[in-house]
Amino acid sequence: MEIVIVPFLTFVTLWAVGLKLNFYEWWMCFEYVTYSEIFGHSGLRIYGYVPSPITPLLAYLDMELVLEDHDLHHRRGWKKSFNYGKQTRVWDRLFGTCADRIEAKADNVDYSKPATMPLF
Repeated sequence: MEIVIVPFLTFVTLWAVGLKLNFYEWWMCFEYVTYSEIFGHSGLRIYGYVPSPITPLLAYLDMELVLEDHDLHHRRGWKKSFNYGKQTRVWDRLFGTCADRIEAKADNVDYSKPATMPLF
């Protein structure tokens, strides 16, 4: 339900402040969110993140969100959980709900074996 309501409310909010997207622009944004959600809930054990122009800055500040972060959020249940962010760890860092990674630590990442996702 959240995957429909949040993009719709975003569309309405942007429309209300004068940032009107046509259907195709909105659709591309919606597909980006869908891709992010599916990738983030896949349970893959790789150091992967959704592409963004600010990812290098977030990584420098240790606030980028990788696949493991949201996966760890689902392991504990909602009462004992952490890593609530779905796009970044900015709010988790600010509110102290950011947990350490287990597998996707810098020492564990083998950059000689990149995981790729072809477009076609």
